[in-house]
Amino acid sequence: MGIKIEKPSIYLGSKKQNLSSFAKKYESVVVDKIGSKHIHIENEKNILQMAFSACKKINNFQEISFLIFVSQSQDKILPSCAESLSEKLKLKKNIFVFTISSGCSGFVQALHLANNLLDKNNKMGLIVCAEKYSKFISKKDFKTRVLFSDAASATLVRYSKKNNVLNTDFGYDGLNSNALEVDSRSGKNTLLMDGNKIFLFAINNVPLSIKKVTKNKKILIDKYLVHNGSKFLIDTLSKKIPNSHKKFLTSFHITGNTVSNSIPLLINLHFNKLKKKKIILSGFGVGLSWATLLIEWI
Repeated sequence: MGIKIEKPSIYLGSKKQNLSSFAKKYESVVVDKIGSKHIHIENEKNILQMAFSACKKINNFQEISFLIFVSQSQDKILPSCAESLSEKLKLKKNIFVFTISSGCSGFVQALHLANNLLDKNNKMGLIVCAEKYSKFISKKDFKTRVLFSDAASATLVRYSKKNNVLNTDFGYDGLNSNALEVDSRSGKNTLLMDGNKIFLFAINNVPLSIKKVTKNKKILIDKYLVHNGSKFLIDTLSKKIPNSHKKFLTSFHITGNTVSNSIPLLINLHFNKLKKKKIILSGFGVGLSWATLLIEWI
């Protein structure tokens, strides 16, 4: 049992905003640390509309056996818009539709679940991610505003007879879950982020997770698709993993941190470099959580 990942379709927030517009005198520092010169903000579409826009280039909707929707910034507290999206896409009525309320780990978690859902009778699934963090970020919070971009993605996954998921690793740190949160009890619905805690969480756990999935396996990793939280973070992680620096793929020349869409965006940009390669996919963030897969790309 294996999984074939198709090239994702990407929707980026309609407003492309230069980071120099936030604070020009800090532009060089921001670009060096964050990696991006601009971010994408969505001021017109809601989450359902963003998700639908990402799906427009997808065909074969009647062959889809399940839809996994990944989002933490939905338009309503309930219900999830997964069923509304399925309706708009005119998917079959008797398919498995569900939502993962997860951030930067969400796409990799969805791939793991999809790999367990795909079989000879359910040969195709759809993973849709949609995030609009901008609506939670205070205009006064410069440090957070320069990080996040609004985006959506749609990724078809197909059943393969070849067992190409070679290893997995998952984990969490619930004690520090408030390092990235939106607490509605305050009535403000404002994103609060402790960047130092998240940075330490990532550099302490992600390299160990990658080491774990490659342990006792004589496998040369060709590419690393690791959540692009920031350039400084990616540079730090690559230094902690031997012989990996030039193998880390990035999307900072396009936009900032797109949360659960960051790995689909990497796949979209670098798709032709992945075929028949040994790939690490690793997401980490809200929860706090991490999710890592070692796969042979087919």
